Amino acid sequence: MGRLDVPTIPCDSLLHGKGAQVAGGARRDGSTRPYRMRERQRAVDRTRTAILEAAYERWLAEPYDEVTLEDVAASAGVSRQTVHRQFGSKEDLMVAVVDWRRPREDAADSRVEPGDVEAAVQHIVERHEAMGDAIARFLAIEGRIDAIDYLLEHGRGAHRDWIERCFAPLLPDDPAERETTVLALYAATDVMVWKLLRRDFGRSRSETEASMRCLVDGVVRPSIGTARRERS
Repeated sequence: MGRLDVPTIPCDSLLHGKGAQVAGGARRDGSTRPYRMRERQRAVDRTRTAILEAAYERWLAEPYDEVTLEDVAASAGVSRQTVHRQFGSKEDLMVAVVDWRRPREDAADSRVEPGDVEAAVQHIVERHEAMGDAIARFLAIEGRIDAIDYLLEHGRGAHRDWIERCFAPLLPDDPAERETTVLALYAATDVMVWKLLRRDFGRSRSETEASMRCLVDGVVRPSIGTARRERS
C-alpha cells in the first residue's frame, strides 16, 4: 500500500497561526478584540463625561468669555488636544453641555407633582440658586454667540414646558386665557425675578420663595375661578 503524503504544518502555525483556535472555538487573534473595543469606548465615554462636567462647573462659576478650553482641560484632567478632539471649538462644547444636561434637568423637573404650587416654587428657586447667576451672565451676551443663544432658547422652551406641566390642573380651558396664564406664570418664576429679589434686593432664599409664591398665587387663584366657571 503506497505512502499517504500529509502536508507538514509547523508547530508555530498550530499554536500561533492565523487560523489558531482556543477552547470553545474562539479565534486566538480575535478573542479579546470585542472586549478591548468595549473598554476603549468606556474610556472615551468617561473622558467625555469628565470634560462635560468640567465645562458645566466652570461656566456655572465663571463668565463664558473667561473660560478657555485649556481651563476645561485642566479641570477635567486631560489635555487641550483631547478636549478639541472630542468636541471641537468652545462653542461646540457649550452646545454639547446643553444637550448633555437636558435629560438630567428634565428628570428633576418631572419630580414636581402637577398642581403642587408650593413644591413648584421651591423647585424653581432651587434651580435658580444653582444656575441663576450663570444664566444672568449668559443673558448679558445673548445675540453675540450662537451657542449661548442655543442655550437660552432651550432654557426658555424647557421652562415653559415645565410650567404647562406643573400648573396644568390650574390652567383655564379657554386657549386665550390659558396662554395669558402660562405667560404670567413664566414671568412670576423667571430667573430675572429671582435675580432681582436675591441679588439686587438682597433677600434670603426663604424670602425669595415667599415673594415668588405671592406672584404665582396672584396668577393661579383668579385662573382657578375662571377654570371652574368654564367647567360648570
